[in-house]
Amino acid sequence: MRCSTDNKKARALAGFLLPLALISASPLPMAQAGALEEVIVTATKQSASLQTVPVTVNAFSDQVIQEAGINNATDLAIMTPSLTVAVNIQPFTARFQIRGVGTSQTDIALEPSVGLFVDEVYLGRSGLGMSDLTDIERIEVIQGPQGTLYGKNTNAGAISIFTKSPNSEEFEAYAEASVGDYDLRKLTLSATGPLSDALAYRLSGNVHQRDGYLENAGGNDLNDADDWNVIGKLLYVPTDSLSFLLNGSHVERKSKCCGADSIQSESVNAELARQGYAVDKNDPFDHKIAVNVDSDFELDADTLSLVIDYNREWGSIKSISAWQDSNGSSSSDDDRSQLDIFSRVDAVSESDSFSQEFRFSSRLNDQLDYQAGLFYYQQTTKGGDGKPYVFIGEDFVSIASQQDLSSLPGLPPGIPIGFIAQPGDSIRADVKLETETFAAFARATWHIGPRWHVTGGLRWSDEDKDADLFVAVDSTALSTALPGEPSLMEAISTPIDDDFTRNSSNVDWLLNASFDAGDDVMLFASVATGTKSGGFNTVNGAADAREFDDESTTSYELGLKSELFDSSLRFNATAFYTQIDDYQVQQQLDTGAGTLVDNQGEIETSGLDIDLVAIPLPNLTLTAGLLYMHKAEVTSGPQDGLDLPFTAEYSGNLSATLVIPLADGGVYLRGDYSYMDDHLTNASPETDDDDIQDRNLVNAKLGWRNNNWDISVWGKNLTDDEYASLTANTFVFSGMDAFFLSPPRTYGATLRYDF
Repeated sequence: MRCSTDNKKARALAGFLLPLALISASPLPMAQAGALEEVIVTATKQSASLQTVPVTVNAFSDQVIQEAGINNATDLAIMTPSLTVAVNIQPFTARFQIRGVGTSQTDIALEPSVGLFVDEVYLGRSGLGMSDLTDIERIEVIQGPQGTLYGKNTNAGAISIFTKSPNSEEFEAYAEASVGDYDLRKLTLSATGPLSDALAYRLSGNVHQRDGYLENAGGNDLNDADDWNVIGKLLYVPTDSLSFLLNGSHVERKSKCCGADSIQSESVNAELARQGYAVDKNDPFDHKIAVNVDSDFELDADTLSLVIDYNREWGSIKSISAWQDSNGSSSSDDDRSQLDIFSRVDAVSESDSFSQEFRFSSRLNDQLDYQAGLFYYQQTTKGGDGKPYVFIGEDFVSIASQQDLSSLPGLPPGIPIGFIAQPGDSIRADVKLETETFAAFARATWHIGPRWHVTGGLRWSDEDKDADLFVAVDSTALSTALPGEPSLMEAISTPIDDDFTRNSSNVDWLLNASFDAGDDVMLFASVATGTKSGGFNTVNGAADAREFDDESTTSYELGLKSELFDSSLRFNATAFYTQIDDYQVQQQLDTGAGTLVDNQGEIETSGLDIDLVAIPLPNLTLTAGLLYMHKAEVTSGPQDGLDLPFTAEYSGNLSATLVIPLADGGVYLRGDYSYMDDHLTNASPETDDDDIQDRNLVNAKLGWRNNNWDISVWGKNLTDDEYASLTANTFVFSGMDAFFLSPPRTYGATLRYDF
């Protein structure tokens, strides 16, 4: 939504907090209500009740995922106040944050702060998680460093997605079809059953097509969907103590994704009129654009994993072997107009990886639970194929010569733009990054009597990274004929042809104590450290400044988990404080066309995370989540005092689900409200009022279901809230400001049949 006033913000916050207060202040109805279902999670790599795990976790069951319409990572973030997801020019560069900590992967060298795991397999590129979520059993969002539990270190948190397993007992299947506005067509099929006494299968697939919601007067509408995926599983259980699970998946995406609305400069509008095009209305929230280069995005991704479980009385051993391969390409119109100014066409990337994890867990004398693991990870990531992919267009010189270019780095002042840039100038890149990681980790929980529990964890990791970087600029500008005079493209992407290598070893640890204050109340406190790997800038920076260092995290938590009023109210709360040293900051260059990763001193975040579920009536379920960020800012370094982007003081969600018996089933109504206070949507230290947004989203679903049928109508963003999840620096060559908008109001119907 456009920048809100203080009164408007106060009303929105009061509207969010009032229902939460009313829920907490009404014990009598809840004492008469039904009991909440137990939520089982594996956040500590062992199946346990959510309420007995001394870790902050948001868990979503398959029923909640269906009712709330959680289709992808963006939907998940709307339901999780501590999680934010923002996408700019393509899904592979998605930015995942937990409690304000996280970065995008615009540079392929930058690793995610929030680890993404599907069926316990680490995804090295967060963008792989932006596809549709298909046949999901549950999702867990875990806060804070998780290096003593997961093979791959994650210093801000982890998202664990678990798909459904084969059914070894009987055949079951379902079919689900959805239609909606923007010509939405979506079909999901799943079948599972035994093939023999020891062998079972599961096969699931999804097709998703939708027209774009950015109406493009210059070509195809943008931000559409044309995706499909398939998941196949084979479960072999030769004995009661041994099982093998083979899991393969394939994803294909071919969409005109991630376009942006914009505000154009007077010079661009004047040139549009001169060439006979309609001028831009400069309403960046009307979902109407006019660009001459489609924002194409294509992805092919494959994953194959083998999980071996061996369980005996003395303990269990698990082996997870996984291979991944992905290939993608993207295009974008960087000037966001019908003029031929600046574009990126067929920027390709590819990645392949292999990981092997071994984990042993056991229990000693009912007093000590312990587990230990080994992890190996090898990844090769490539960007570019040596062909030009960034281009200066025919209208560049005439438009750029009317802009103030005094802020451009590395260019002598007063030089005419036509002297350093000409139409057809381009950038070529062919970069390769190789990572090899070894890690050993362990943790143990000592049960000191019936109420006290103390957990300690330790992790050692060693990582080698090699970079083979080639970036070249092809220019016909007059400046290239003079020694020592750069071309404009060299200020956007620094030419290089060099190899780099680095090694880092880290030790991280965890200490956690919990106390069972009663049968349904637990208190816990923890401190944990984490490390995020450093690397090398692939496209920018001088040769001796390409490397950026590891960042290190120290996180403190003090939490409460409780179930009250005969288990009709679940109230969990965590106070947290996190400090990160050598924080890896990725920012746009002053040109607005390119990024640079650098270590920027220290950041601190602190606040309160609240999660509440209540059943005030047997057929009514209420949930609420609130994240209060007391502090989220840079505390030392060049940007000392700046607030962290994409982080609001208050974020929250409310939902209510009402079920009324009817015929042989029940009518159900679910409503969801998501709120995010004013926050920066631009990672640059130079921002203005347009870079401050807030979000108020209302979703609803009405349906009828029984054991076989589920038919529903639904709507998302019913109030048509105008919200830009990301805003970019002004594109200095044309004076354009880009707004990456969330979807407008959408609606549709879904029919599901369970066999």
